[in-house]
This record gives sequence, C-alpha cells and structure tokens, in this order.
Amino acid sequence: MLAPTTFRAGDSISWIESLPAYPASAGWALKFRLIYQTGAAIDINAAADGDNHKVDLAATATAAWVAGSATLAAYIEKGTERITLASEIVTILPNLATATNLDSRSIAARSLADALAARAAYLASGKAHVAEYDIAGRVMKFRSVQDITDLIEQLQREVSRERAMQAVLDGGAPGRVQVRF
Repeated sequence: MLAPTTFRAGDSISWIESLPAYPASAGWALKFRLIYQTGAAIDINAAADGDNHKVDLAATATAAWVAGSATLAAYIEKGTERITLASEIVTILPNLATATNLDSRSIAARSLADALAARAAYLASGKAHVAEYDIAGRVMKFRSVQDITDLIEQLQREVSRERAMQAVLDGGAPGRVQVRF
C-alpha cells in the first residue's frame, strides 16, 4: 500500500494505489477506514482512475481529524465480495490552522528538557543531599547528580539520533554512515 503513514489534520491528502489484482476498471472499489482507539471511525473512498484507485481528500474533510495514533485499514470491494488488504498504524498530526497549544517535541526532547531543569533545580537548591525533586507536578528521584547527568547524556544521544533521522528525511546528508562487510 502507498497510503501515507503520517497525515496532518486540515491538510489536503492525495495518493494513487495500483492494485493489479483488483483493477478499478473491473469494478473493484478501494476503501479505507481510519479507526481511533476511542471516538468515531472515518471512512475514506477511493475513486476509479483507469485501473488505479485515487484517494483525494480535501482540507475540509481532514480538518476535524483528531491528532494521535490510529489504524488505517484498507479493503477492496466488488459486489458482495470484500477483501481486507492491509492495516497499519498511522499518525495524525495536529491541525496547525486551529491548534492553540502545541508542543511538537519528541518524548525524548521533552524528557531532556525536564532532566536539564531537574539538574538545574538540584544544583541551585544547595541541597545536594536531597535525592527527590518535584518540578511542575513531575517527581524525579536520583541518588546523585551523576545519575541526572547520565540520564541527560543518554537523552542527548537519543535526541541527536532523532534529529539526524529527521535531517535525512528532509533531504539532508545523513552524516557518518557505518558500513559492515
């Protein structure tokens, strides 16, 4: 399936599926169902485009999609026949035109910021013997400042990997590439 794995609510979406075993010209109709863990499912119908199946969703059709994770199920129908082709987890990104609050950082990036704040609070408090901190309702426990530093270093590596992967996806150079023979 060529369906995207990431959608942005409020954006127009278009793609073409070529299914040689189920050509649209033979009467096969491709359909998708976007299923959330809670809430109403969304049905998507592809239009015939010769032998292919074309999905065209207007921005108004995706505007109310809820951000988060969902399952996109694809199936084909012809008369009374129905065949499930695939299902995969997809990500629905928030509608930027209507969002009022947005923290688009990854979990690792948010955790890194929290760990840096915890270390700053730990060092600023003058209570190096205290091993538990409460910052903005989040409680963090450490045995020493080294535990916080180790966590920060681990999270920095993870955030660096995420940024490198995103750079490659955005067309940038991957940096160092390791090859093993």
